[in-house]
Amino acid sequence: MNKSKSTFRQLNTKQKLQYIWDYYKIHIIATAVIICITFSIISTVRKNNTADLYMGYINVATTDSLTGSIASDCHMDIYNYNDLLITADPDSDNIQYAYGSSIKLMSAISDDKLDIIIADSYGIGHADDLDYLTNPADFLSEMAPELLKKYEPYFVYNIDGRPYAIDVSSISPFKEANYTAPVYLGIIASDNNRNNAIVKLLYTLIKK
Repeated sequence: MNKSKSTFRQLNTKQKLQYIWDYYKIHIIATAVIICITFSIISTVRKNNTADLYMGYINVATTDSLTGSIASDCHMDIYNYNDLLITADPDSDNIQYAYGSSIKLMSAISDDKLDIIIADSYGIGHADDLDYLTNPADFLSEMAPELLKKYEPYFVYNIDGRPYAIDVSSISPFKEANYTAPVYLGIIASDNNRNNAIVKLLYTLIKK
């Protein structure tokens, strides 16, 4: 140990930096990723304190036209978490980005700042597996019974026969987005006071 310390002292500044990088680069990279994720979460929370509704797009591409049209048609201020990535592939080139997305998703739900998820089949199934979603039939029965029959044909059911999402692939504006795979809407299980905003969104989508 003393010999290593002595050797390190004899190195010049450039050599010392190279030595530290060679031995601690994994720790440095991991720390940098955690810091970036933390600042991203703090920034997100500060920006989204006044929205009427919070929507997250998981494994689904968005455009300003798509998100803007939803907000405009609903006459609401909607905060969007765009480009969230959830993957089960540990060898994915985007695994660090996916990890950051998972942290952001959990943080948003924990802070009660997420109401609706729009996702592909894997993303919506992942959310259901983690018990993030409420039963859309129960939600509509309580909050907007008149919408239940309209949305029932679009319900997606799990293996227990319980509906957990709504297939919105053929509903505007998602239909016009020309997605190559089905797109699903999930309602986050929450006790917040934005249920009326969720109902307003569902009314708007089914009327288009």
